[in-house]
Amino acid sequence: MDYTFLKDLIVLAEEYERSTGKEPKTNDFIAWLQTKELPPVPFHDTPLTKEGYGDAHTPGLISKLIVYMYRYAKLYIKKALEGSPLQSMDEFGYMVSLLQYEPMNKTELIQQNRHEKPTGMEIIKRLVRLGYMEETVHKEDKRSKALRVSDKGKELLAGLYGNMDKISRLILGDLSPLEQYQLVVTLQRLDDYHHPIFMDNLSKLDDILE
Repeated sequence: MDYTFLKDLIVLAEEYERSTGKEPKTNDFIAWLQTKELPPVPFHDTPLTKEGYGDAHTPGLISKLIVYMYRYAKLYIKKALEGSPLQSMDEFGYMVSLLQYEPMNKTELIQQNRHEKPTGMEIIKRLVRLGYMEETVHKEDKRSKALRVSDKGKELLAGLYGNMDKISRLILGDLSPLEQYQLVVTLQRLDDYHHPIFMDNLSKLDDILE
């Protein structure tokens, strides 16, 4: 395991203690990290013009850049999976999620990966058909089926971890450890906000759009 990130956090914790005279506490430390060395905001939340979105419209620009990052990641991961039986980052993500949180039923696994049910079911069916996932009796509820990563699936994942780790680092570009941490905090806040909307089958989205 590469402990560089943890070492950088320890250095930051020491800096926090020196600059504030206080021992690091989680919430105070996170707040300090979020305000440290932040660049000035280059754009403003300008109203939409009759021409529509522009790069001066901050929400639109952020949405566009998030989509760009998704496309970069999708392209890189597709390259990393060349020569393997997996066809997409979604298939890899389902297997990693299941290995981390098993036992899970199909609905739980699909929700964990933020997919709509039909899409998730197709991914699961293919991975089961290929023998990388298998269904068993749920340990906590004998009446239902649970999924687990098969030994064949674990072997496949073990062979992919090296390339996928390189891709993860590539996606982060030249972000410093501090910037990576700030990004994690921001993205986690966004996920916490959007997850209830997703779990409500997007019914709240209709209200928002109205």
